[in-house]
Amino acid sequence: MTVRRRRKVNDMQQKVIIRNEVVKIKGRVKVIHIKKDVFDKFLQLKKFKILNKEYEALVPPLDNLQKNTIDVNGLATLVNDYISNARFGVTSSLNVPPAQMVLTTSGGTTTLSYNSNIKSNSQGVTLFMQVFQENNSYTFQYYYVGFDTTNSSYTTSQIELYVSAGSGSTLYSYTDLVRIAYTNLTFTKTSDSFLFIVWLIEFQNIPSYLVPFTPIFSNNSVIYPYGFISVTLYFNNNDCNFTCGGNCPSSNLNGFITYVQNNSVILEFLFGASLGTGVSSVNVLLCTNQKYNNAFNIGGNISAIISPPVSGSIFYVAFATVTITFQVS
Repeated sequence: MTVRRRRKVNDMQQKVIIRNEVVKIKGRVKVIHIKKDVFDKFLQLKKFKILNKEYEALVPPLDNLQKNTIDVNGLATLVNDYISNARFGVTSSLNVPPAQMVLTTSGGTTTLSYNSNIKSNSQGVTLFMQVFQENNSYTFQYYYVGFDTTNSSYTTSQIELYVSAGSGSTLYSYTDLVRIAYTNLTFTKTSDSFLFIVWLIEFQNIPSYLVPFTPIFSNNSVIYPYGFISVTLYFNNNDCNFTCGGNCPSSNLNGFITYVQNNSVILEFLFGASLGTGVSSVNVLLCTNQKYNNAFNIGGNISAIISPPVSGSIFYVAFATVTITFQVS
């Protein structure tokens, strides 16, 4: 979190780095060909975990994935649209498929669209979500499994992954489909083989207070944000109850900016509040919370101390800029 303070309108602002949190985004992919006659033995029963809940699914082997390219501009669009709706209720699209894979072939393109189950003689993309918590940090994983079990044949040179995120409004409202990752791979699917594409998108090491700002991709588990993100920044004027929900001077999140810098997506939120007179020091406390359609609630808080203002000022106005970096790897 980056905090700035100002003691008078004409005074120079001072920027103080309080805590530099970085959420890492990782993408991995692999392509699998199998003969049709081994299909029944190919899929494996795997357990997936969402915090303290487990579920099982038949999936291809999920190991030995190779690095792909995360589309940082697509990620920025997805983050921007998700927070616009999850915080401010900006209208999202309706009935958007959760995912697509677009394969560039010698004859044009082949599109695999969302299908909740892997079936014979069909094409589609299904996906499986996992959420882990370790201490006060979270990891969100999304395994996208593209499949073509038809008699089609083609040669592919590139694969692109398009995803959407739950909007925070209703079960059927999503962000638009956005390209999140791509990879250049040349392979041939023959009419006597089945094709599987396993793609992992992972958000790593998310502190609890940043989870509400992390997009929840549309998923088979039907987990989506329920209601709007709760965000409040409190300023301690030494004459208030300095806790989440207390009576300190406070500011809600009224706007934000999103931009791309050095292969990362940067979010910045500006808060400000009047502190009155006689302030000798300024502490700030950021409190967040988000509900996820009765599956779980995640939120937290982080505090920081601003150096005491120079004595002699008559009225204090504090400004704080919260910066979140989604770093692509």
